[in-house]
Amino acid sequence: MSDKKSQGNVDRRRFMQTVGAGAVAAGVAGCSQSDTTDTEGPADTTEGPDTPPQGGTLTMSLPSSPPSVNVLNTSSSYATAIMDFIWEYGTFLDWTTFEVKPWVYTDWTMENTEGEDPNPDVYFNVRDGLTWTDGEDFTVSDVIFTYEYLLEQEPGKYTSTLNAIDSVEEASGDWDVHLSMNQVVGTYALNQLQLPLLPEHVWSDVDDYTEYQPGQQVDSGGPVGLGMAELTQYEPDTSIELTFRDPDEYQLGQLDWLAEHDTFVQGGPFLDELRYLVYSSESAYVQDFFNDEIDAIYNTLPTGEIQKAREEDRQLVRGGDTGYGFFMFNLRRTPFDDAAFRQALEFLWDDIQWVRTLNQNYVLEGDFIMPPAYEAVRPETETGAEILEDPATNAFEFRGDGEGEPDLETVRSFLTEGQLVTGESGTFAGKDYPGSLTGVTASQSAPRHDYSFGEVTSSVLQDVDGVDQEIRVNGQTITEIRGEPLTYISYPPELVPELTEMDQVYVKNMQELGIPIKRETVGFNALLPRLYAQEDFDVTHLGWGNTSPLGVSSLYNLFHSDNADDHSVVEEGSEQENDQRQLNNNTGYGLFDHAGADDLIDQARRTIDPEERNALVRQAVERIYLDSPYMVYQYSKVFWPLHQRFSGAIENIPGVGGPALTTQMLNIYENE
Repeated sequence: MSDKKSQGNVDRRRFMQTVGAGAVAAGVAGCSQSDTTDTEGPADTTEGPDTPPQGGTLTMSLPSSPPSVNVLNTSSSYATAIMDFIWEYGTFLDWTTFEVKPWVYTDWTMENTEGEDPNPDVYFNVRDGLTWTDGEDFTVSDVIFTYEYLLEQEPGKYTSTLNAIDSVEEASGDWDVHLSMNQVVGTYALNQLQLPLLPEHVWSDVDDYTEYQPGQQVDSGGPVGLGMAELTQYEPDTSIELTFRDPDEYQLGQLDWLAEHDTFVQGGPFLDELRYLVYSSESAYVQDFFNDEIDAIYNTLPTGEIQKAREEDRQLVRGGDTGYGFFMFNLRRTPFDDAAFRQALEFLWDDIQWVRTLNQNYVLEGDFIMPPAYEAVRPETETGAEILEDPATNAFEFRGDGEGEPDLETVRSFLTEGQLVTGESGTFAGKDYPGSLTGVTASQSAPRHDYSFGEVTSSVLQDVDGVDQEIRVNGQTITEIRGEPLTYISYPPELVPELTEMDQVYVKNMQELGIPIKRETVGFNALLPRLYAQEDFDVTHLGWGNTSPLGVSSLYNLFHSDNADDHSVVEEGSEQENDQRQLNNNTGYGLFDHAGADDLIDQARRTIDPEERNALVRQAVERIYLDSPYMVYQYSKVFWPLHQRFSGAIENIPGVGGPALTTQMLNIYENE
């Protein structure tokens, strides 16, 4: 029996919105027009016919229900999968070349960038002839309203972008809109010009964006956007349907540069509908794909099914990752406030079992918070080293005994001897490290705590066979310091079964080392506010997708102290010091003098020259690696399964079946 909930209707994340942090998902799997030419794009893309046929419906699985379709109030990739077909943004990022292209805005410039403390001005023009999905004309007034509304409401999702804008007004002369900025943002075309555009005649009646529920407006023709599709069915637990606008009504699909492009086709979208069926288990949607009950799977085929797909000669569209799977540590809590402890936890993650055994080498071992496809901003590029191969990229790989068991004594010695991987060369936990690639060093120069091991006293460890030592931090057990053991949050096993299996292994390795830690299972939608509003966690895992290939906006959103809650803001009616906005930097990285890359991120944001900016980004990326607020455990090798009756998919680009889905839908057509 299928676990499918109904034969309803669907969608996923925007190729175009690499505006900031990206979209968060369970497990793994975020200037001028020439400012992005600092990164080489992928090659070998797919060409389609001059005039693809019109019509057809594509049905795709969605592995979890979207928490909302309020574009200002959720960063869930499963929600973005819908929202990015409804709302549009000012500029378009071409993932085949990593160039910024005209979209809703036709041209733009930044002036007054010189001086010690510049207050630059951004000017841009707005395309004529566009209409909202309810038939109303799109005007410059809608653009002015969007910026004014966002500056007033300050949605946490866009805080980092809005902080740089002081005001907006209608421009005079040759320009339509003028943004007054308080700082130079070298990548403004992918940040300040990529905010979601809101219809004034709808959102002017929304007093509080957090209370707005556009998903409830389907029967009355909403939500209203500029995008290529209308939301015509929204049953978030079962099925979602997007109906594509007539190509003659969707003027963005008719732009001249699409016709001149080597890969894109002018005139899309060509399908009539995109349907999502929401599933509660991976096995169910995989079964339905192979039974031809659905046409595609969101993002990528599970690695254990790739060989079967090849044997059945299924269409697999190859691509790279736009993000990474990662563990996050809460730096507000002892002993996670010490990089030495965080690095020791990285030594306990069995990379070999995850990559080779559970994923059959269909994923890549993780290291930096920058996917391999974004070579220009990877630290290896500083020295010309091969991506993913240099020893400096695997300083924290699994310390095992060759039989799949952790080398506990080696990891304990790392802690008790006061070692720390700082970027200087040396031997750490039995492995030689050549030193950092960019010359950057960690925020800490030595461990913050003294570690020792002794008798097992915490009940959570006494109940585990084979645990004969318990860690002490400055002479106390963690349970004595915290009043309870650490908590490791994981998902229900049916959501990501392979990762659930690794959860068990990873927790066992920590417990055997002597760390009192217990597992807690939390559903994905319940987890997000706990992680990003309350910051109530010790360690857990997630996946970022659709991160910026220029690096700057993702670094700022995810790792700058501006976007972290220091728990000093008391909300009205709250009994705790905790700002409940969902801020992207939930680890607290950058809030403390012992861990942060604010200085490098700030410099990179202010730098317009691409080469100088890339060098600063590479340094920031490597410092974050050494400071270890995240442990990146994998990058996906994306295999997007698509039924053979569809053609036109673009191959060999990042995020082919996930972040790139809206662009795919501009190209994909049903074979006649």
